[in-house]
Amino acid sequence: MRINIAVHLTAALAVAVLLTATSAHAALTAIVPAYFYPVPGSPWNDLNTAAARIPVTAIMNPGSGPGNFLDTNYVNVVNNLRSAGGKVIGYVSTSWGARSSSAVKADVDKYVNWYNVDGIFFDEMTNTGSASTLNHYQDLYDYVKAINPAWEVMGNPGSTTTESYLTRPVADSLLVFESFATNYPGYTPSPWNNNHDPSKIGHLVHTTASEADMLNYLDLAVQRNAGQIYVTDDVMNNPWDTLPSFWDAQVTRIEEINNAPPPPGPPTMSNPVVNGSIVVTGNDRTDWLAIPAYDPDGADSAGPEVDYQQAQVAHDDDNFYFRFQLDASDFFGFRNNVFIDIDHDRTTGFRGSGDQLSIGAEFLLQGSSVFSFAGATPTTWNWGFLGSQPFDAFPTTDVETMIPRSLIGNPDGFDFVLFGDNTAEQDYYPNTGSAGAGGDLLRYLVNGPLVGDLDGDGFVGITDLNIVLGAWNLSVTAGDLPAGDPSGDGFVGIEDLNTVLGNWNAGTPPPPAAVIPEPTTLALLGISGLAMLRRQ
Repeated sequence: MRINIAVHLTAALAVAVLLTATSAHAALTAIVPAYFYPVPGSPWNDLNTAAARIPVTAIMNPGSGPGNFLDTNYVNVVNNLRSAGGKVIGYVSTSWGARSSSAVKADVDKYVNWYNVDGIFFDEMTNTGSASTLNHYQDLYDYVKAINPAWEVMGNPGSTTTESYLTRPVADSLLVFESFATNYPGYTPSPWNNNHDPSKIGHLVHTTASEADMLNYLDLAVQRNAGQIYVTDDVMNNPWDTLPSFWDAQVTRIEEINNAPPPPGPPTMSNPVVNGSIVVTGNDRTDWLAIPAYDPDGADSAGPEVDYQQAQVAHDDDNFYFRFQLDASDFFGFRNNVFIDIDHDRTTGFRGSGDQLSIGAEFLLQGSSVFSFAGATPTTWNWGFLGSQPFDAFPTTDVETMIPRSLIGNPDGFDFVLFGDNTAEQDYYPNTGSAGAGGDLLRYLVNGPLVGDLDGDGFVGITDLNIVLGAWNLSVTAGDLPAGDPSGDGFVGIEDLNTVLGNWNAGTPPPPAAVIPEPTTLALLGISGLAMLRRQ
């Protein structure tokens, strides 16, 4: 992306950075390597205006780097943008690794001495991962971090590169696409891009035909886990010498994305039970009657393939308990796997031999055996045996097992994906649990929200039932628990009543001194009709 410019020669670059997280919604940031001289009325003023609406970071470039002297015009615009809420990082060329460390560090020092920057932008970074290359950039990275650990170090190989640049690290973030807009729709990012926070991945798109294309490319960037994106209609030889004609529309779209509600999280449950109330033995499953199940996964189909239908999880002071059910005509066979991610982080643990799991599993429950991950890489199948636990699969379509909480580090919860395999077929639950970073997962929390606990007191009882009955037949915002809709379908009815009654007495009862409202006549009728409702 290097543009050779003399001091006071007007040149420009504007980069919109999308910051989105896999587990939570994050703000999009416009990172603008600003290669235009700060004369009155320059695009620097537009950056200040944008910074009042969205996060903005500018890459300053006085003269293919910091230049040869301090320029007070740059001092002023840098300070103004930072005062407006934006950030500034300084451009430094590395000449594809050929420029000496001393020359690169000298440029870094000039930014330190002259300008109030927030980090360094290393342009012309190589995209190969040889030991000598990594050592070179590691030295530069360490040099910047020694000046200020909070400074951002952004590298620009401008194309597909190796994951080691981030995992070592030699940069805090990377621009991995810099090319013509015509190449962007068909661009395929490296799979490892999905292993990292989107703020670490950036794309630069130039020579864009229209505003509509720009909006489409912003959406594509989000889908591709890019947290940094700039789309311009400026063209070669220097596509970065002005802001695009649709800059305001780009800022508006980023603002819209930032204000959008966060995507729903994974299905989450917490089902505390009294010690000893669940016993893994024989074919008795009556101890699971009050435990809610995760949503059914897929339609019934003819056996003998593995076809998960539902899963239940609960815990007491000492153990986690699991129950998994299949179609009536199916059977598990030997391998019924529960991949367990105790840190809710896909970048750690086992991600599948083909990098296909939606989680990074630290533990594996396979039949009655518990294993800890011991692979050299996240895709290497290698597990250490921890011990055998009670296990029952009679009938073969209904499996019940458990894990001592202490055996897996006594976590506060975990994400999990099921994988069943017999001699005929295999199945994942959720079905997209094998779709990589974009796949679904199930979450269990020790201290999470109780299903059916509408008043939030940690216990499912009469007050929760009265909330449902008090809102009976109302249409409400889906998932608005206080409105009496624990099923989340937007309507208060039989599904919600059965949810509360099915989890009756779950959790910890309020202390004796607590005032418990008397049940209404309608509530008593609801309890007496439980058997009939459950039969329906």
